Amino acid sequence: MNVQSIVLSEYQSNCYVVTVGDVGVVIDPGEESPELLELIGDTKILYILNTHCHPDHIGGDEFLRRRLGAKLLFHPDDRPIFDYFLSGRIEPDGYLSDGQTLALNGVLFEVLHTPGHSPGSVVFKIESEKILFTGDLLFAGSIGRTDFPGSDPQQMVRSLKRILALPGDYTIYSGHGPVTKLSVERWTNPFLQDLESLVGGL
Repeated sequence: MNVQSIVLSEYQSNCYVVTVGDVGVVIDPGEESPELLELIGDTKILYILNTHCHPDHIGGDEFLRRRLGAKLLFHPDDRPIFDYFLSGRIEPDGYLSDGQTLALNGVLFEVLHTPGHSPGSVVFKIESEKILFTGDLLFAGSIGRTDFPGSDPQQMVRSLKRILALPGDYTIYSGHGPVTKLSVERWTNPFLQDLESLVGGL
């Protein structure tokens, strides 16, 4: 499996092109980008996946789907956000659900519903590769904001606890910033040291 990234939009959002052999997925295309098309090259993209539907993660959805014919998927709880920013321009091809798996030449992407930053935020877990695509849930040294419409600090804490409880270590590809490791974040991320204080206790 190969993971390539490109930084898009004024918000410096990470977009990922994940390939297994001759097929791939694009995660969070934040804007229309000819450079992204060059990165994809001749790879057959099966899915365009949104970790959540804030504009800096979906801005290139329409651009990519019209050119690639890939299926656009996100969690239904973020449909109102998607419609607010892209109403009438494009429809999803389906929805993601917790525990669902998508296969890429035998490599399984498991969907973990992790609300908090947005109602429909998800993490993609590739167990065979020990990889997490965390969107705006967890970053190197930080976590996602919970002051947007639809955000929920208590759900954020529960979602972070779910990720922290995963056994072993994972490489984290987040929605912004550098690649990190779950083991590093467990021990050094200041926002994870006292999660209860984020909401004054649960």
